[in-house]
Amino acid sequence: MVLALLSAAGVTLACSGADGDGRQSTTLPEQDSVATAREVRASLSGQVAPGAQSYSFRGLYAGMTRGQASALLDPSAAVSASACHDIAAPANGQECAWTSVLGTDSAKVGVAVVFGPEASHGERVARVITITRELPLDVDGVQLARALSDAFAAQTTLLDKRDASYGRHEAEVRMGTVNGARKNFVDIAVAPHAGRELLTVRLSRP
Repeated sequence: MVLALLSAAGVTLACSGADGDGRQSTTLPEQDSVATAREVRASLSGQVAPGAQSYSFRGLYAGMTRGQASALLDPSAAVSASACHDIAAPANGQECAWTSVLGTDSAKVGVAVVFGPEASHGERVARVITITRELPLDVDGVQLARALSDAFAAQTTLLDKRDASYGRHEAEVRMGTVNGARKNFVDIAVAPHAGRELLTVRLSRP
């Protein structure tokens, strides 16, 4: 399914036409469309949540344990750094921040995670994961957000709602799964930042 989506994304990124909202999509230069498709593949690489009912970005997903997150982020590269501190909410919670590399393309990312105890066994699990990525100049952030939105929709069979808006250099997508045993949400945002586009992906689970 993911491979099919990636293939479709590669074609879509290189073509023009009206999108699902009836607006004209942008034709990208071949170099930019290839770079964007490569970014999509790296964004969807890595482990996925057990049961395929959570959204996964660069191997991170809401509900993973503190140990799983640390193992993925701490050894990533010599530039990795992390800091954690206790927080009042959720109860017995902890917030950690990393600057590291992540994914098959060794992309530099910022990661902030709010951990809270899992009710069933008391181990700390990720309630909210926020990943920020300053995109390369040849990656189209808006098209990336579209492709990620479609891929996230395919990662769970319980998608309830997806709200999205796209501009020239800005995008905002909010998706959620509220049926079933677990509620899971993902927010995708693209915005101009210091001459580039900044991608923010926020994965959350109550």
